[in-house]
Amino acid sequence: MNLIASYKQDFVANLKLAFPIMTGQLGQVLVNMTDNLMVGRLGADALAAVSVANAIFIMFMVLGMGISFALPPLVSEADGARLYQNISRYFKHSLVLNISFAIICAILILVSIPVLWHLGQDPDIIPLAIPYLEITAWSLIPLMVFQALRCYSDGMSDTLRPMYAIIIGNIVNIILNYGLIYGNLGLPEMGVSGAAMASLIARIVMIGLLLYFIRQRTRLWAHIAKARYLNYKKEIFKKLLFLGIPTSMQGFFEVTAFSGAALIMGMVGKDQQAAHQISINLASVTFLMCSGIGMAATIRVGNQLGKNDYTKMRDAGMSSIILVGMIMACMAILFIIFRHFLPTLYINDDIVINYASTLLILAAIFQIPDGVQVTALGALRGIQDVKVPMIITFISYWICGIPVSYIAAITLGYEHIGVWIGLIIGLSVSAVLLTHRFHKKSLLLMSK
Repeated sequence: MNLIASYKQDFVANLKLAFPIMTGQLGQVLVNMTDNLMVGRLGADALAAVSVANAIFIMFMVLGMGISFALPPLVSEADGARLYQNISRYFKHSLVLNISFAIICAILILVSIPVLWHLGQDPDIIPLAIPYLEITAWSLIPLMVFQALRCYSDGMSDTLRPMYAIIIGNIVNIILNYGLIYGNLGLPEMGVSGAAMASLIARIVMIGLLLYFIRQRTRLWAHIAKARYLNYKKEIFKKLLFLGIPTSMQGFFEVTAFSGAALIMGMVGKDQQAAHQISINLASVTFLMCSGIGMAATIRVGNQLGKNDYTKMRDAGMSSIILVGMIMACMAILFIIFRHFLPTLYINDDIVINYASTLLILAAIFQIPDGVQVTALGALRGIQDVKVPMIITFISYWICGIPVSYIAAITLGYEHIGVWIGLIIGLSVSAVLLTHRFHKKSLLLMSK
């Protein structure tokens, strides 16, 4: 209790900065939930198709988005050190990298589409998944442009404006879902593909919204306005890539592990895969709330690093990790209490609902390690420590987690339960090792 009391001010500072990020993240999850709720009304095949398509899309999306996550710690450090021209340089170079990676990843997604037929999935769902994936691939480009603007604003400790843009964009997305999936509001009926088209349009709208909101604040717009007059520098690209590539790989290892789990679940059965999609979608609500606190940790830790105040830097990181642990313990209890009710929001299939209610018990177990690992990653990113965390994520998910998932589910016959046992093990290993890493690195900086 004394430890918690000592971090009281840090908890408040973390939540103040994280709340807009969490709200924006939660808003995006609610859109994903709405996608699944609306698509789920089309049947288990449609829901499973979205699951397998997203398993492919998210792998590539994370590679691109990881590059953008190099920007907040650099901007927050430069802001803390009052090196304002560096802020403009970082933004300009990050925007170019984001667009470049988005184009490359979109092309890779399109090229990888034929692989869907060879992943052991139910052949009935592939024709539904392909057009969804084709449209979603192109939405990555506006998403990455928005991400550059968002990460810049977050790094400047202004997390409200991205939140406003995301909330309005999400409302647009939901309205378009209603129109394009079912053919309402005078729009064409596109079924599963309508959800992808709605996301594409909404992401374009969010770029315009965030640019408008940034222009309303002189301090934010000034650095973007100055960026156009600055030349490109090789060393800036190198610095962004030095942080961005390992960060991309961290996310890639984690997301591909979850995508791999979805594919293993597809080998178990179509109903189990639909239940897995429901459970993962619900778990993503709490995960993205925690990733908001993780981003706040990145910003606060980076800002104190720029000021050379290593004690406050450590407090910012450790308080974020403890805060997330408490929040996720509460979420775990809610998952257990409402495990029979929540799946009914998605689908009316009793078999799928029974599978999902079982998986939600396992989802409750991994709440704390899931939240802790993403927050510890954020704190480490704030001190620009990314290479060793990349190795830790690889070991956690691909040496520990996924092999256990496959063996438990397929070899030992524990099916859907076996898949999630592997996920729990991978997340737990990651949480312990990453937290220890920040503890060790922050103490080392304080001793200087």
